[in-house]
Amino acid sequence: MYVQLPPEEVVEICSLDRQRCMIELAFGEKIAVDGMHFAIGGNTGNNAVGMARLGLKGAIIGAFGDGWTDKQALEILKSEGVETKYVEIRQGQFGFGVVINYQGERTILSYYPPSLCLWPKDLDLEADWIYLTSMGEGYENFYAEAVNWAKSHGTRIAFNPGTRQIKAGRQHLDYAFSQSEILFVNKEEAASLLQKTGLRVDIKLLLGGLFAIGPKVVIITDGQAGTYAYDGRKFWHMPIVPAKVVERTGAGDAFGSGFLAAYIQGLPISEAMRWGTVNSASVLEYIGPQMGLLRKEGIEERLRVNEAIKTEEF
Repeated sequence: MYVQLPPEEVVEICSLDRQRCMIELAFGEKIAVDGMHFAIGGNTGNNAVGMARLGLKGAIIGAFGDGWTDKQALEILKSEGVETKYVEIRQGQFGFGVVINYQGERTILSYYPPSLCLWPKDLDLEADWIYLTSMGEGYENFYAEAVNWAKSHGTRIAFNPGTRQIKAGRQHLDYAFSQSEILFVNKEEAASLLQKTGLRVDIKLLLGGLFAIGPKVVIITDGQAGTYAYDGRKFWHMPIVPAKVVERTGAGDAFGSGFLAAYIQGLPISEAMRWGTVNSASVLEYIGPQMGLLRKEGIEERLRVNEAIKTEEF
């Protein structure tokens, strides 16, 4: 659920401090909102829908609850052409999130009950790629089995660890990093994985450090500073493109699905970064993480409009 705070009316009881990355609401106040919107989200669903819109065939493997929100999410995924037959339904469970949006920035309140998710036995699936992304408590066996399955089937892995995985530490997931072809993280996550502190950590140091733990391509997103990539030979930087920011949820996932769709279809890293960047910019212009996800013709149009903004080596 997305809750929009109207900045004109709540200026005295709500503030945005970009230096400290804080949205502050006055304690005990009743704050009128400017609207509420329902949309599905989550790293897995966002990337599945994003790549489906860009012409790739995909399926979701994981666990859903049986609540109203879960059922709605499954129907939306099916309508986007995402295969859901490998989803395990957990009776009596559900997940839910509230996104508080203020002046283009947001804070997310989320509830995900503990749920042991298992990799399906005798999986009747052929896949060129697995996109391994964030999971809640109890992810360890699922991750290990997913990586082993990919290794035994010659399937390539794109890895986007979530908050819980980042906090567990790099050594905890060495087996996943070493088997990944592409690693997606933001700058703060990269610094955490490498135990680097300070706001001025050199981006090349982060890219090289992550490359050394296994992935063939490292992608680091850094908000307004753009996105960086390294493949062991070259460093690239892609600046952001103009966008009218309405709400930021899912921008990173949009970059990931745009980049990966281009990469899978044989485009070079420099062009894949442009795909990811324009896809991310489009998502910023809508409420929710999936409304703005582009189809191929949308990618091509935005690339044409932003032709002067290109990936550069550094």
